[in-house]
Amino acid sequence: MNFGLKLLRQPTNLNFDRISAEVICPEETQPCKPLAYLEGQLDKATAPIQGFDTLANELAILKITEVRHAPTIRYTLSNCIVHDAGFDVLGGAWRKKGIDRPDFLIQPITELASLSYCMSSVSHRYFGHWLQDAYTSALLAQPNEGLLLDVGTEGSHATDYVKAAGLSPLPASVYLARELHCYQDYGQGPSKRARIAELRTRLAAAIPDGDRYAPGSAVYFRRGHSGVARLIENEDELMRALTAKGFEVFDLEGASVSDIQQRFRHARTVVSIEGSQQCHLTFALPPGASLISLIPSDRFSVVLLGYARAIELQWGCVVIDRVEHGYHVNVDDVFRTLDLAERQREDKCE
Repeated sequence: MNFGLKLLRQPTNLNFDRISAEVICPEETQPCKPLAYLEGQLDKATAPIQGFDTLANELAILKITEVRHAPTIRYTLSNCIVHDAGFDVLGGAWRKKGIDRPDFLIQPITELASLSYCMSSVSHRYFGHWLQDAYTSALLAQPNEGLLLDVGTEGSHATDYVKAAGLSPLPASVYLARELHCYQDYGQGPSKRARIAELRTRLAAAIPDGDRYAPGSAVYFRRGHSGVARLIENEDELMRALTAKGFEVFDLEGASVSDIQQRFRHARTVVSIEGSQQCHLTFALPPGASLISLIPSDRFSVVLLGYARAIELQWGCVVIDRVEHGYHVNVDDVFRTLDLAERQREDKCE
């Protein structure tokens, strides 16, 4: 029937204002701690990531003195068909992606009393959003509810994270949910921070520290060629300069979740280009550690700042310039920003 309504150009988007809702965690306002960036850095930003927020809004986030965390809300719907592209109720639909084929017309439908749908329109496309948002939302599911959570291919980081946290998502299929619960859960308020802490505890229990890495180390976290390319043309120069100052280089490519956890769990300082690889740090870096993000001038985004604040990192940034074959990092700016972050951290401890 929803397909028919759509063909007739009738609206089928769900109106969440009319759906039964429970506020799990109310809105919270939290003071912002100082950030580490040099004077004039923000003037170098030229454009945001296409399709995300405006450049003016991205820059404004760095200058606010307090942040408002949106409430966490649990919505409940009745008699939903849940499928690969989202879910439908009579007269309304929610899509995380377009429907390639109507699987629910040809596949068997499994009826379940209660399901928790812990995915968003971006978490199935971007690993960083999956890890920061869908993975943490999974802890909102009640023990008697089936868990719906995209996991990805066998052997992926997502599979390892799910296993380490003791989660048991249902297989991809078509379901008739007599009750379906979905969530507004993008804020970094008390509920999200508590669930991040719980997942960090579970990961620490599942993955021992090992003895490969010394506590208090400084690490350059290489993104490599994963995801959208962010190549640094003078990366060799940057790595030589950092290693001369005692940094170690850790490459994401080929690293398991265990490798990442053991490498960063006791690190003191990390430098890394902006990107989803930094999302691993939310579940590994200790509170109070410094994270200096190298942000491309033509795809300027501080979306990861909120997650850094959630675990109380000392966050800073260096804007890197677009050049013919990628980006160029001013190495001196990196070291001056590291010094600034260290001073801010020491001030916080006094």
